[in-house]
Parts: sequence; C-alpha cells; structure tokens
Amino acid sequence: MARNKALVVGALGLVGRATVEHLETLEDWDVVGASRRKPDGESSTPFLSFDARDRAACEAQLGELRDVTHLVYTALYEAPRLGAGWVDPAHAEINLEMLRNVVEVLDQASPLRHVTVLQGTKAYGVHHGPPARTPCKEREPRYLPPNFYYAQEDLLRERARTRDWSWTALRPQLVCGFALGSPNNGVAVLGVYAEICRELGLPLRCPGASGRILEATDARLLARAAVWAGTTPACAGEAYNITNGDVFTWPDLWPRIADFFGMEAGPLHPIPFEVVMADKQPLWDRIVEKHGLRYGMRELVPSWEFADMIFATGVHPSLGASAATPSILVSTIKARQHGFADCLDTEDMLIEWLEEHRRRGALPG
Repeated sequence: MARNKALVVGALGLVGRATVEHLETLEDWDVVGASRRKPDGESSTPFLSFDARDRAACEAQLGELRDVTHLVYTALYEAPRLGAGWVDPAHAEINLEMLRNVVEVLDQASPLRHVTVLQGTKAYGVHHGPPARTPCKEREPRYLPPNFYYAQEDLLRERARTRDWSWTALRPQLVCGFALGSPNNGVAVLGVYAEICRELGLPLRCPGASGRILEATDARLLARAAVWAGTTPACAGEAYNITNGDVFTWPDLWPRIADFFGMEAGPLHPIPFEVVMADKQPLWDRIVEKHGLRYGMRELVPSWEFADMIFATGVHPSLGASAATPSILVSTIKARQHGFADCLDTEDMLIEWLEEHRRRGALPG
C-alpha cells in the first residue's frame, strides 16, 4: 500500500497538535507539522515554522516538499476581539489569504490527493444570532457574509475542479484539547478558573447557564475524522458536523469537575469573566511559582472573552449584554451515514483533558 504523507498546518493548535500526535501512531502515514511558532516540546515529527500570511515564507518552506499527499489545514487567525473579528471583512480576507498561500504553493510542489479544512457553527450564522433551526444541518443555505469559512470553501471548490485532489470541511463544536496561546481553549479556561477559586479558598461555583444545552468535540476525535475524510472517496467536496455524539449542561457536569479539583461544588453563579479575571494575573503568577507550573495565564487563556461565550454568562458578541446565549446543536447524521461513527463521552473527555493539562505542567497536580 502506498504511504500517505500529511502536512498539518496549525500544528500547535488544539486540532493540529492532536492530528500530528494521531498520525504519528499510524503505520502507513508520515507527517510534517507547520506553525507560525516553533514547537514548545520535543517531537520526532519534522516541523516547519512560518507565517502563512507571508507568501514568500510559504514558498521557501513548502516549495521543496515533493511528497505530501494530504493537507490538514487547522491554522486560524483571530482578531484581538473574537466576536468583533467574526463579522469583520478583514478577518475573512486574512484567513482566506493564509489558506490560499499554503494551497497554491503546495499544489505546485506535491502530488496532493486531499485537503481537509476546519469550519464550525459560524457556518450556520451563530455569530449573528440564534441559529435558524435546531439541529443545524450541513445542507442549509449560507448566511450573510463576511465569513471566512465560505471564502475558503469557494477557493478549494474552484481550484479542485482542475486538479487531482478533493477537499472536505469538518464542523466541530467547542473543541477540547491542549494548546498554548489559543483563544478558544475551553479546557484551559475551566482549569485556570478552578485553580484561582481554590487558591482563594472559594467553592467552585458553576458559571454556566442552567438551561443551555451544549455539544463538544474532542480534538482527538477530529484528528480521526480528518484521516477518515482524507481516505474516503464519498467525503470529496462535502462538509460534516463532527461532535462527541452526546450533549451536556454545565450544571450537570459540575459535581464531577469539582471533584476532580477536590473542591466543593458551589451553586450556579454566572460571572462576567472578562471583568472579574482582569486583575487575576498576579494571583496566577503566585500559583505558578507555588506549584512549579510551566505556563503563564496569557499562554493558557489569552482572552477571557471566549469564557463568557462558552459559559453563556449573558454576553453574546452580537446579541448584546442582556441577551442569553442560545443553545446551538448540530446534527451528525450525515457523517454517520457516510461511515464515521466514532464517538465518546464528553464528561469523561473533559476529565481526561484536565488530567493532560496537569501532565503538561499547565495546572497543579
């Protein structure tokens, strides 16, 4: 059997890191990682460091790759203000430019067979307001742009018409994994919040809205989905919602989360994270010194805006401060019908990723 070779762009992010680690375990795959930053740990995987916005850097780093068969593109530019960036035309253009640079250079250099890109529920307009239907399905028409998902998909669709490769888009919910500097790392948000409460001698009060039903996607599950999409002909030119397969509410998970941290589970008490965490940097520095941790607060949680979104604390980027963030559910029927039936328990997954943050020296043991 011919070997596959994947280039994972965005290899230090939540999904990219998990994808590299998964591909390293597969006997018939080789993998090369690429990211703007240099690796933060030891790895046997070859690694390229460049800014995808720089066409010359892309040509210098990718132009010599002659045997890449699969591109797993997980890189992402986010504006300093997440919500504002999602409706900014410049945000869409920058993300389009990054993908275009990588694809055009790699397409000329290597015998590509497949490109996998990541999307999400902004494909269903949730950055504008509540979704039009529940659950969201891949066959729904597009919503008003700007939206870099649409721009990237159009680029791939048009280019693939005259090439020998295909593409697939994966649409997860609340991706959980390990990454540094990610503004969308919900596990790090949870861990830092809990450890600050513990250091202050407070009970671990649940900040999540009581009636909001959520879904999550393990980054490792997405890695397996990327391999499936890249090796399954039926996935060519398709988009798939990918989630763990269950649903949850924060209050229902909270007793087990509190038990993990050895804390009393407090009652529901939504808080504005961006406000109350604004002065907690010195406290986290003391926690780092006390427990010999490896990472500062901004490495784990660059912005607390995402915390306000995932816990639905009454602040939604477009609905306004008084609006409750709605439940957003997606259907994964299409992926199952096309052959991807992988799933896992979200409650168990969260505990596993919190343990992994401890193992990597991000949280106290």
